[in-house]
Amino acid sequence: MCGNHSSWQFVRDSSKFTDWQRVRIQENANEIPTGSMPRSLDVILRGELVERAKAGDKCVFTGTFIVVPDVSQLGLPGVNSEMMRESKSTGGASAGAGGVTGLKSLGVRDLQYKTAFLACMVVEAHAGKPGGADIRADNETRDEMAQRKEVISSLTTPEMEELKAMVDNQYIYTDLVESIAPTVYGHELVKKGLLLQLMGGVHKTTKEGMNIRGDINICIVGDPSTSKSQFLKYICSFLPRAVYTSGKASSAAGLTAAVVKDEETGEFTIEAGALMLADNGICAIDEFDKMDISDQVAIHEAMEQQTISIAKAGIHATLNARTSILAAANPIGGRYNRRQTLRQNIAMSAPIMSRFDLFFVVLDECNEATDIKIADHIVNVHRFKDRAIQPKYSTEALQRYIRFARTFMPKVCRCACVRTCI
Repeated sequence: MCGNHSSWQFVRDSSKFTDWQRVRIQENANEIPTGSMPRSLDVILRGELVERAKAGDKCVFTGTFIVVPDVSQLGLPGVNSEMMRESKSTGGASAGAGGVTGLKSLGVRDLQYKTAFLACMVVEAHAGKPGGADIRADNETRDEMAQRKEVISSLTTPEMEELKAMVDNQYIYTDLVESIAPTVYGHELVKKGLLLQLMGGVHKTTKEGMNIRGDINICIVGDPSTSKSQFLKYICSFLPRAVYTSGKASSAAGLTAAVVKDEETGEFTIEAGALMLADNGICAIDEFDKMDISDQVAIHEAMEQQTISIAKAGIHATLNARTSILAAANPIGGRYNRRQTLRQNIAMSAPIMSRFDLFFVVLDECNEATDIKIADHIVNVHRFKDRAIQPKYSTEALQRYIRFARTFMPKVCRCACVRTCI
């Protein structure tokens, strides 16, 4: 019966404070029916659960599905003033008995409510659950031996024996290449590049404090119907922390980060883009040549410095974007002209081309024997399903090996021999 206008006093000494965070989760695109929009839900984290889930992580939340007042409805023009007039006209006491009401002339008679999820536990998705295991460990925050022990402790006895057999295999490089995208016929050189990108490199820091990226950026250029998009789709389905996007349908803010206004507090916050969501992962950009020049300029910093700098609406921040770029582009005119150079065949600027470490040119050869082999392979895949594809290692075994291999930090040998020491 307070009428919402009583004078409350905040007693700091007798109050208890706790951290809280509101995160917005979205359905995985691989788990929803084709053609359906991914749904999102607000999750409230409190106490030690704060900052447990980062942007781009695939997590499992356990908690209670609750209903909370939709405070954003109170910020509509005229709502607060109408509430004040109703409170004064009814004398305050009756307003408190009736609760908070909205703008009657617009049909909003009661306070609106929305659903949320109050989480009490947050765990990262593992190999046996949707999302898989994170095979790209963060090399900057944890020790090398600690990472290796964590990977080994998460394996079962049969998985550990299989990993030891893979380590002792002297033809492991060839077998791993054959296990990459087995549904795609041929393209061994492209698969080798993708395997090296999954393995990654070693991030270095100079004496002056400059960071040198260790991730590899790859661009696949070629004629139409040469399995460029299939490689991108495979990497996104294989790697847990991977984001697939199209260059023509993406903007600079969607790729990097956007500054949006919070509906409840009214403050400006940063909304993660594709490169931030793929931190410590791979960002696959299809139709890269169809991107606008302004959008290509926006990712220059992310591709080389692996950071995203924002100075908008009073927010000055530098965000991590430690991701590898896997791009697919079509040549100018649709077909690759062998009489011209690579720079003349693709619609890219010189700065963006210099940030790619590997370029693969895939050509559609007019060879009858090759076309018959490709046709047979495609027909067998549709007829016999998994029996037509017999890779050396399964997807899970490949994930475990790459995750284990990324715990090693090779260093250049300082002795007289020319080799790489672990």
